[in-house]
Amino acid sequence: MTNKTRSIQIALLLALAPAAHARDFYVDSRSGNDANNGLSEGKAWQSFAKANAVAFEPGDRLLLKRGSRFAGGLKLELQGTAEKPIAIEAYGEGPLPVIDAKGHLAGVHLRNSRHVAVRDLEITADGGKTIDGSKPHLRYGVYVQGDYGQTSDVLLEGLTIYKIYPEVGSPHEGRNPTTHLGTAIAIVGNPKKPCARFSVRNCRMAQVGFKAIDLKHVQYVELLDNRMKEIGGPAIQPGNVDDLVVRGNVVDGSGSRLDPRMHARGSGIWPWTCNRVLIEKNTFMHARGKGDSCGIHIDFNCRDVVVQYNLTIDNEGGFVEILGDNHNCAYRYNISVNDGARVKGEDGAHQEGKVLWTSGFVGKKDKSGPFNSYIYNNTVYVGPNSRSCFSIGPTTEGLLIANNIFHIMGETLDVLGDQDKRIDKRRDGPLPRTFFANNLYLHSAVLPAALSIKDSSMLTGDPKFATPGGVRAEDYVPGNAALVKDRGIPIPKLDGDEVGLALGLAVEQDFFGNPIVGNPDLGAIEISR
Repeated sequence: MTNKTRSIQIALLLALAPAAHARDFYVDSRSGNDANNGLSEGKAWQSFAKANAVAFEPGDRLLLKRGSRFAGGLKLELQGTAEKPIAIEAYGEGPLPVIDAKGHLAGVHLRNSRHVAVRDLEITADGGKTIDGSKPHLRYGVYVQGDYGQTSDVLLEGLTIYKIYPEVGSPHEGRNPTTHLGTAIAIVGNPKKPCARFSVRNCRMAQVGFKAIDLKHVQYVELLDNRMKEIGGPAIQPGNVDDLVVRGNVVDGSGSRLDPRMHARGSGIWPWTCNRVLIEKNTFMHARGKGDSCGIHIDFNCRDVVVQYNLTIDNEGGFVEILGDNHNCAYRYNISVNDGARVKGEDGAHQEGKVLWTSGFVGKKDKSGPFNSYIYNNTVYVGPNSRSCFSIGPTTEGLLIANNIFHIMGETLDVLGDQDKRIDKRRDGPLPRTFFANNLYLHSAVLPAALSIKDSSMLTGDPKFATPGGVRAEDYVPGNAALVKDRGIPIPKLDGDEVGLALGLAVEQDFFGNPIVGNPDLGAIEISR
């Protein structure tokens, strides 16, 4: 399946085009009255009490007046159809309608719902004593719940969600003893019957205690053009998700500690136990935390996760992190700027930040893999004031590292066994099925001498980036054509690997969409001819 085919497939499955509607129900917090029938602007309801009691039919719309502010939350089971979806959205002029779900489980809670679009709402839920009978340690902006696998075809678009904190904190793995588990958007299916076909588009999320987007037991999902800022934990966390596209998103500050209730640890995104995940054309910046906290890391038990065309900047956990029991995953054509600056033992950190890390960690089980990892044509820049660490776990089996630019100016270090003391010794003999060749380094001593693998055909020199140390992708266009242009090699399958990548190892375009003609250039950017 090609990149384009995968994207189109999901987009078609998630098409929720405007349709002829049956009934419109209006809610206006300023001028409405719950004694009205709600069927016209002049007869609008005032609160959610009536809306939560309506038996909505296919094609109905629930319309919230712009400029309104509603206390409480919507809790609905909606059964639209592909031809007649049910919509929850704004009407009128002015700012978005605000749902203040303080003290409630969620601002919008959809259970066992199909063919639903939720658009153009502002949602907040900042603490408050729990008054709706829900668990006081959980809180969501939007909670899409499929207890019996009956939830599907839900579109969330144009939402602004911020300050989501439950009443109390819970013990967790963050910086503080407890984390207030507030999540902006959660889509949760049933493990035995996953839900399918969801789209989250053009939403803005900020200052939530835990996650911006949490996905569990769902299939065919797209996350497109969302903005996430100051997120307490991981911004995007898919678990048991198949067929996921993450494109065009910007994450600034996962693992934030802006509020003491925040988790203060988290990568921009980390899929776990997922299959067929495409993470492309996103920007991940300023991830923080005592462990993990990369822009993008691939947690264990995944298969066919491709990370490409992303810009990652100042994520203290690092650039590449591939954990155990992952199969046929790749980082390619990404630009990494000053990732991996964390120092173990400083400010509570229990892991070093790393430029490149493979680990067999799979929880409490024996270590395993990762298997058949492909890391090629990335541009990595680290300035002179940061130490850069590498770690290749001894259970790694099948690893390709080629055509990358490692422009690392400071000290480098091998930190084998950083995650788990039980794997802190090297394998006897070479790692099996390793292809490490044709990478460009600023000088011959960039790789730590103790690293268990060696580049068989190292290239050295200065690629002469446009503006080294800058924070735009354009700053890393190489100027040294003689050193970089057409110096890449075609990427082969690893010995013993019959799959390679499901999307294919050959790439047609560079980071900016420029065509790759003949041999690729080194790094993520093709130099113009």
